[in-house]
Amino acid sequence: MSGCRGEIEAGDEVPRVFVRCIGDRTPPIVQYVERGIEEEGVSWAVQPGYDGAAAAVAHRAAMDSKLKIGVCVTADGRVVVHHKQLPDDDPLFDIAESTSDDARKLGSNAARLAKRMPLKPIGEGWTA
Repeated sequence: MSGCRGEIEAGDEVPRVFVRCIGDRTPPIVQYVERGIEEEGVSWAVQPGYDGAAAAVAHRAAMDSKLKIGVCVTADGRVVVHHKQLPDDDPLFDIAESTSDDARKLGSNAARLAKRMPLKPIGEGWTA
């Protein structure tokens, strides 16, 4: 599938999950989010350079995505997955200090939301 980092060219109409990073650098955990999205066969774009609350950044990404799914990753490994139709302060997933396995599953779940498929459990005690 198609993934990219940075700016999307004008006129690009590919539906994508937007993965936005708080700060100027792309945190290392993003590579695992990308792997999860790619495993599900959904296009994505990684965009660093954002600031603000992670849930708000993820919600704005969802609002901008044709797939209605947005992800925010922070430098300390927090991963937030949001859907356009959810309240901006109530993301579907908000996992602090995500492990590489959690991040991959969160990426997969972001893609699965777009495909309307059942979600993968994240961590212990998770229920859908």
